[in-house]
Amino acid sequence: MIDIKNIIASIVEEKKKNNKEPSIASFTEIQSVVIRSLKSEINELCKTGEIDKHKTLNGWAFSITET
Repeated sequence: MIDIKNIIASIVEEKKKNNKEPSIASFTEIQSVVIRSLKSEINELCKTGEIDKHKTLNGWAFSITET
């Protein structure tokens, strides 16, 4: 499970550190962090061969690698 509280805390902490106001985390900022993390995890699973990546008409799809 994604640790949303930790993501929000890190966004807020970064804003406070840089004296940015309001020092709150918007949904868009949270979503951006989650998407970056998701892409990184998917890329790692593809590299290790745990999942397969398939090109579709509208983007990409994934399946579990059969052993």
